[in-house]
Amino acid sequence: MSLPLRIVYLLLLLTCSTTAFAASPAEARAEHIMEVADSMVKARLALLDSSIMEHRYDDAVKRRIINYVENWPITSARLLARSARFFPIFEQQLATAGMPLGLKYVTVQESALRPYATSHAGAGGLWQLMPGTARELGLTVNDILDERLDPELGCVAGLEYLKIQYERYEDWALALAAYNCGPGNVNKALRRSRGRDYWSIRKHLPRETRNYLPNIIAATYVMAFHHHHDVVPAPMDLDMQLTEAITVYRKLSLYRVAQVTGLRPDVVVELNAQYLAGYLPGLPGGHRLRLPSRVMPAMRTYLSLHSADQPETAANLPWSSPRLNRGELHSERFYEQFHTVPGSQDTALRQVANNYQLPVDQLAVWSNQGEFDSLEQFTSLYFYRVGTYLPYDPRDRNTPPAPPTIANLPATPVRIPNRHPGEWLPPVSPPLPATLEKKAGLMDWIKGRFK
Repeated sequence: MSLPLRIVYLLLLLTCSTTAFAASPAEARAEHIMEVADSMVKARLALLDSSIMEHRYDDAVKRRIINYVENWPITSARLLARSARFFPIFEQQLATAGMPLGLKYVTVQESALRPYATSHAGAGGLWQLMPGTARELGLTVNDILDERLDPELGCVAGLEYLKIQYERYEDWALALAAYNCGPGNVNKALRRSRGRDYWSIRKHLPRETRNYLPNIIAATYVMAFHHHHDVVPAPMDLDMQLTEAITVYRKLSLYRVAQVTGLRPDVVVELNAQYLAGYLPGLPGGHRLRLPSRVMPAMRTYLSLHSADQPETAANLPWSSPRLNRGELHSERFYEQFHTVPGSQDTALRQVANNYQLPVDQLAVWSNQGEFDSLEQFTSLYFYRVGTYLPYDPRDRNTPPAPPTIANLPATPVRIPNRHPGEWLPPVSPPLPATLEKKAGLMDWIKGRFK
């Protein structure tokens, strides 16, 4: 935009004091600025994937965009940082399912990309699935394991439910509306309005769903064009972004994972939010364990060297407890930063990302660029790769040997001795009568002075 939206609205407020019967030069200037700003937003929205929905620019979308770029800049910065962590996982699942990649932005509206997000109705996870729906789709939801919080499994289940709605309506916008409020409410709105698309039935939908798609459109716009509004991604540990997952077919505590990898316990727990009790329960089919890519060699070696039937305490590690070690506090030292520029044939960021086999969302966040912008020849682009992988350390704990065991003497039962109070208690004498002492008066004091 030519001017920040905050300045535009200040200009509009200043013009409110002018007469309502004729537009002043300042008012005309403010209206022109708004028209130019709106036209730029509309042009950018036209670049988005129209196969999902029509990206209309109405008042609801406009208000939401203003909130993201003007009123919620810190929230928007955090969303961008989280997108580098979760969007590569979502894109992989969307490509596998043959669904539009733009559906990944649904999670910004659903959960603000927070895996622990829970609604007042009980929906949970990045895709905000209800417990009953998640169980019907094959996920386990109980007090020990909540697979809705798993980025991969939650995404697979969310996409499956969304695909069911798309097969029902053959329209992604209506499918998204049904994802939010249920197919019953969408069917009711279709009957009342006699319409066939989301925008024609919108006023007949529940209040929350009326702004559901506009909010997704605004989120998509901000995630793609944030750099045009000076919204910079918040910092995030590279250990949280460059990750991979393996399937573990055994019981395994997150406590042990922290020991093997040297990671901070909070990092291990954050990356594996689905294990509510702090361990992989070892159910049939295995469990996904997500860790930074740099520590996976150590974890794989540990799992291969130690049998699943062997108790965790049988394997000695270099240090005994995560509580005795703060874990890695400066993980950036294990990564290398690379700088590049677009090639002569590269016109979009996704082309550069494909050339380097990188997720486009990570390249966009690391370079503070937008996926749908036209790249200039000397645009600086940055990305990271693991420089040093963690090997498995099989050393024993550096602890002194235990002292020799001393044989315990046989225990002797203790009995209450049979005593007679008259034999050992001293005789009790009656108390002497107390003598009353006369209190000295004034005459006694005078006599004392003349002695």
